[in-house]
Amino acid sequence: MNRHANTLTLAALVLAGLNMRPLLTSVSPLLGQLRHSLHLSGLAASLLPAVPMVMMGAVALFSARLMQRVALKPLLLAGLTLLLLALAARGVIDSGSGLVLSALFAGIGVGVVQMAMPGLIRQRFSRRSAAVTGLWAGALMGGGGLGAALSPWLSAQLDVPLALSGWALPVLLAILLWLLVRVPAAPDAAQVTLPPLWRKPRAWSLALSFGLVNGGYATCVAWLPDAYHRLGWSAQAGGSLLGVMILSQVAGALLMPLLARGADRRPQLIVSLLCQLAGMSGFLFAPLLAPWLWAAIAGFGLGAAFPLAMVLALDHLPQPQAGARLVAFMQGAGFIIAGCMPFIAGQLQVLTHSFASVWLMQGVVTLGLIGLNLRFHPRSYARAFGSAAC
Repeated sequence: MNRHANTLTLAALVLAGLNMRPLLTSVSPLLGQLRHSLHLSGLAASLLPAVPMVMMGAVALFSARLMQRVALKPLLLAGLTLLLLALAARGVIDSGSGLVLSALFAGIGVGVVQMAMPGLIRQRFSRRSAAVTGLWAGALMGGGGLGAALSPWLSAQLDVPLALSGWALPVLLAILLWLLVRVPAAPDAAQVTLPPLWRKPRAWSLALSFGLVNGGYATCVAWLPDAYHRLGWSAQAGGSLLGVMILSQVAGALLMPLLARGADRRPQLIVSLLCQLAGMSGFLFAPLLAPWLWAAIAGFGLGAAFPLAMVLALDHLPQPQAGARLVAFMQGAGFIIAGCMPFIAGQLQVLTHSFASVWLMQGVVTLGLIGLNLRFHPRSYARAFGSAAC
């Protein structure tokens, strides 16, 4: 594959990544306006970030058979097209239930793209998979930051429905670019021994770790602007705070995989989790002392952990198809877990009338993640999956 083709593929990969998160982050800074204009209930507000995550997970769990039957490029285009239609529909939606329904279909579209991308990265950039995975994760985070920072401004210039549906335009650009990319056929998956992942405790451990990390991201995306809005901040300021967090996630997603050059990914993972713990502790104990610092520290940790988790899963099974299947399983179960976290956080806030319980929950979860990730020593890979890891 020549350099021009690789450059075009990387550009298409980045543009697709930028479109994976605005469906989530464009909503949260506008929750106050949506509660007024659509009479959005507390339950619907909790479901808006949860439903797409659960759909991403459900798609990933069924991805193995789908990827065997459908070529990679049509899958990517189908996912982006579904996302395009779901976001465009938000321009005419006039109820909270309609907004949740759009989130459901958008989540399916994102799930289709996300399930195909790790295999493409491993196939096309096998020698640089960690760096390209970091680039993909950085694009995801960066798109989320744009959604959070620009949506309040767009709503002020236009109105809320147009501000939400306007995020369909960059999806259209991504579709046009992917039409130009040539995606070669994958090697015959029948030649690769694939482990029965449902029966492997390590596969579930990886999924739990991935899910809880992404649950922290989803919780912050869903509730951080609203938490500070209730402390007296404007919608624009709350969106900007979330934007700072997500821009820091981009830095973590790009930088930390480059530092993870050894076989053992645990040092970088533990550093990323300690950053998350520090940021959540700041939100809990001193939310107004240095909120921008807490957002930046937590964001860096959340961003770093996402690509490291995918690289860690790929490390367990070096064959591209086997590794892609493990990542798909990890994302499938993991995103379902992640989707539950912002919903639980929303209900906690309703019960306690305080976001302190949300940040306390996230701190306890992060401590548990530190203990879990210490178990992922490279010597355990072959033992966890037997001959498939060789």
